This record gives sequence, C-alpha cells and structure tokens, in this order.
Amino acid sequence: MKTIPLIILLLIAFAGFSQKKKKQDPKDIKIDSLTKVNGTLSLQLDSISKDRKVYYGLYTTIKEKVILHDFDPAKMPQIIDSLRAGKDATFAGLTAASESLRDSLSMLTKENTELKAKLDTLAVGGVDKSKLVAELKELKGLLDSKIITQAEFDAKKKNVMDKWQ
Repeated sequence: MKTIPLIILLLIAFAGFSQKKKKQDPKDIKIDSLTKVNGTLSLQLDSISKDRKVYYGLYTTIKEKVILHDFDPAKMPQIIDSLRAGKDATFAGLTAASESLRDSLSMLTKENTELKAKLDTLAVGGVDKSKLVAELKELKGLLDSKIITQAEFDAKKKNVMDKWQ
C-alpha cells in the first residue's frame, strides 16, 4: 500500500519537471518593465511633492511678509540682493543719526554739569538760586518749543549767568 502513494507522487513530480517553460511574451516583458519604471517615477514624484510643499510655504511667507506682492521665484537672488541693500542703507542712516544724537546728548550732559557747578557756586541764599533756575527753565522751554534758536538760547543763557554771578 505504501508503494502506490509513492508511485503517484513520483509521477506528479516527473510530470512537473517534464513540462517545458513557455517563452515569455515580449508584451508581458514590456508591461513588467513599464510597471517597474512607473513605480520608480511615483516614488520620485512623492519626494518632489514634499519638497514642493516646503518651497511653496517659503514662497508664500516671503510674498506675504517681506515683499507684500507676487513675484517670480526665478528672480529671488535679485530680490534678496535688493532687500539686503535696502537694509544696509537703512542701518547706515540710523548709525549716522545715532552718532549725532550721541554727540548732542554728550553736549547736553556737559552743559548740565557746568550749570550745576555754577548753581552750586552762587550765593547761598535760596532766592537767588530759585530765580536763576526759573529763568533757565523758561529759556530751555522756549528752546524746546522752537521759539528761539540754539544760538539765541546760548546768548540769553550767558546773559542770565553773567547777571547772577
């Protein structure tokens, strides 16, 4: 009994090995290669789509926050150079203005120190000091409101200081 199943198994195995493999149809080969290429291109497209999202986000941010209108992304290097030049020019102007303000501030500090020294050297009587301070404050108010010029202020301040010495 054991021999019959063994014979059947051998016949099936022999039949399987004896069959010739068919030649593949050229159309099937072409379809297989096109399927592989299609899969590869799909992977590349997915990768490019991710990059596109990043670059589109960057474009949108620059358009809405920096340039404030649509622009051609191909001209981005020129736009960046223009923005950089504008920034440099702005900061150069601010630096020059801050230097003049710093000079004005140092002059006013020096003048304030001189005035305090003169005020301290005046007569000890409270009336003299208060009148001097009131007149100087009035002159400074006129200067600040641009009723008198700096030159006029300096001349009148000198007269006041001379009068009280």
